[in-house]
Amino acid sequence: MPIRSLPVELVTEICTHLGLPALHALRLTCRSLFITTADTCRRRAFRSICVLLTTDGLHRLSELSMQEGICEHVESLTVVPELFNGEYNAPYSTFSRWDCIQGALGRSQQEQDSEQVDGKAYYAVYEAAMADHQHALTSATSIILLQDCTRRFVNLSSVGLQYCPTAGTGDICLGWRSFRAPLGFYPDFERERFPHKQLAREHDLAFSLLAETLISSGRKVKRLSTCGPHCYGVGLGRMQLTPEAWASFLSYLKGLSHLHFCHESSAISSHPERLSESLAAVAPSLETRRYQIGPYSSSIYREPFRVRGLFQGIPFQRLQTVRLRLIELPMDTLEQFLRAVSPTLQILTLRAISLAEPDYPSDPLPQDMEETKHHWWRLLEFIRDELNLRFFVLRKVMFKKNPLGIVDGSFTWARHEHNPAVFHHRRTGLSFHEWMNQLRLN
Repeated sequence: MPIRSLPVELVTEICTHLGLPALHALRLTCRSLFITTADTCRRRAFRSICVLLTTDGLHRLSELSMQEGICEHVESLTVVPELFNGEYNAPYSTFSRWDCIQGALGRSQQEQDSEQVDGKAYYAVYEAAMADHQHALTSATSIILLQDCTRRFVNLSSVGLQYCPTAGTGDICLGWRSFRAPLGFYPDFERERFPHKQLAREHDLAFSLLAETLISSGRKVKRLSTCGPHCYGVGLGRMQLTPEAWASFLSYLKGLSHLHFCHESSAISSHPERLSESLAAVAPSLETRRYQIGPYSSSIYREPFRVRGLFQGIPFQRLQTVRLRLIELPMDTLEQFLRAVSPTLQILTLRAISLAEPDYPSDPLPQDMEETKHHWWRLLEFIRDELNLRFFVLRKVMFKKNPLGIVDGSFTWARHEHNPAVFHHRRTGLSFHEWMNQLRLN
């Protein structure tokens, strides 16, 4: 039986299991399917979109928000707050050494069969793109455009920042194509150095822009994030908000159920109290909490950042998921926090967590393996006896910044102390208590 003869409801159900490329290919097979699946395609394609923070990207977002049949399908909006990996105002001598520029110059030289290819044309396009981007970051017009868009997206439930366009996910990134077209090179910076200090300024500005947009639009969302899989933190104390705007933002945070917050603390903050104030505002309704101090890249590992307290006195009432990364803290502090959220906690991830005594210096100390094992066994026994988790991940644990290997015997393949220890009852077939007992520390 040809698919076009099936009931519309069944065709719609089939389409929900197809990836976007397969769905587009199916729609092009016949006219009736193209018409039948139009609403399904709009719902799938525009459910999650991102926008590059450029003049063109914002105007395209504004045009999209005015399209009936599309704007009501947008549920997630992410803003890309940086270009060129944070390499702003790079002199030509630096620009010409980028891997992507060297590759473009090499291709041009082959195509033109010439020994000398001038990169000044690429540099002129780079300067123009950066000028436009920096204008979009600081312009009041950007707030007005984003404000109008969020009001029109009536089903918007998730807003946040993202390091780069979601290549390969099928999500739409407005402004990306027009940004890339005149460059003459692909802005790929995976092998470049890690410029988190340059990125910090842009992320602070962009998050301030996003906060003012949400406050003025009145659009309530359930999810808010400072970054995507590549974590680049926001410094709340450096956000350019007036005291009145900050108070309004705290009021806005009430009701959030999911918060992915990467706190960038490499620079001096003029408002250190803002972190605890924001957590206190969101705590009663929060279900998922991702917390990290400092930026992180999968290819570049940073040392954990010392914290003295971990959300003490903040009344989390519905917290189900906690993910902590790149933090050094006393074990009693971590135990106190976990005990406070234990009635509702179901999912816990600890990555690059270093235990240390409160009075120890922050520099790595000579490692005593038995001492390291002793402290982590104490914590693991506490987690085993006090928590009843559905999902638990433990990776790159340390004591005084000295690493400790963990072997998860429930893995029947690739068993290695540098692999993460992962508990899920469907995978292991063990209870949480049984799984914790089979862990080994090396």
